[in-house]
Amino acid sequence: MNTVRSIFIGALLLTCPAGAQEHRFEADPIVVVRENFVACDVLSQLQRVMDNPRFLLSGECEPLRAGDQVRIYARRGPYFCIYPHDRTSPCKWTHEKALSK
Repeated sequence: MNTVRSIFIGALLLTCPAGAQEHRFEADPIVVVRENFVACDVLSQLQRVMDNPRFLLSGECEPLRAGDQVRIYARRGPYFCIYPHDRTSPCKWTHEKALSK
């Protein structure tokens, strides 16, 4: 019986998208950008830009202006995946220091 249960649970995990539990809007998802910063398509790209701002030229990141409103979609450590407040494009990653709660 344990084998059947393990197979069933394994099949469920394969059908769920990775990190599905992390990807949900927070209770109060609207925040204001505190300082000019960037948001990148991929978390590793954001980390490269933070280490060396010259990587910003690659086109995978977009600027965030202080005062803009964004919606928080997911959090991974000090990083947030955000949507611009008025769009539903794929979320982009930014660092928590750029956002005010």
